[in-house]
Amino acid sequence: MKEDVLDVLLYIFENFQDEENNHILANDTLVEALEDVGFTDGEIKGAIDWLDGLVLATSESFKPTPEASQSIRLFSPQEQLVLTPAVQGAIMYFEQRGILDAHAREMVIDRMTALGQQEDEEVALERLRWVVMMVLFNMQDRDAEFAWVENLEKGSQAH
Repeated sequence: MKEDVLDVLLYIFENFQDEENNHILANDTLVEALEDVGFTDGEIKGAIDWLDGLVLATSESFKPTPEASQSIRLFSPQEQLVLTPAVQGAIMYFEQRGILDAHAREMVIDRMTALGQQEDEEVALERLRWVVMMVLFNMQDRDAEFAWVENLEKGSQAH
């Protein structure tokens, strides 16, 4: 997915997040506002599809089993094509620090692969930071973890 869709997602996240229920709702008002600031129909559709995937990933059916939560996570060949080694390492780092649990980790991997490959390491890590924040924002009781990631300085996601 192009950076343009990520731009739309970041704009939505920064301007339309609902602090009350931790969800960003796609509706006609949102679409109209995005069109008004100049995003194309394709970019808006891509962003809304991505958000729909995030809502699906938040569901209980997406949650790993307790056994899977205790296992070692290996990235599939398809995930390895999309996620750079630095991004893979940062995801594992977030999990080891307790920022991501197994469910959040899988949501992050799913949403990162939905965005597609990013060649530039620095951009890929910054993209990861935003995806982690969007995932945590959409989960209950993750305010401390969200704040920790939000306060990371650009490029400082440990390797």
